[in-house]
Amino acid sequence: MKPAFLLLLVGLTSAAAYLAGVRAFGLAGRRLGPALSRVLECAGLTLVFFGANVALGVGAILAARALTGVFVSLYLAHDLVLLVLSLFQALVFTWWRAPSPGQKERAQGGGAIDHT
Repeated sequence: MKPAFLLLLVGLTSAAAYLAGVRAFGLAGRRLGPALSRVLECAGLTLVFFGANVALGVGAILAARALTGVFVSLYLAHDLVLLVLSLFQALVFTWWRAPSPGQKERAQGGGAIDHT
């Protein structure tokens, strides 16, 4: 029951956001597909960053155990905050890779690309 309720809740707010975007903000409905594609890309990158962060954390903990002889709990690398921070890493990386509007125009023949 709970998963169905959560999906319904997210579905309703997504539908409301779509209507507000199209009607109030004049967004084109055809741009929703590329936006969803970027979301999926971000979700995948989040998992990549999360895996890398957990692996690095576990490695650091095991190294600390080996070098100091002191027990350090692996639970230090097991925190939901790490997933949220991994999402932020993925968002920054995704937006960093995306061309700015000016770069896109220049790449399509609108002038020379400025590398500054």
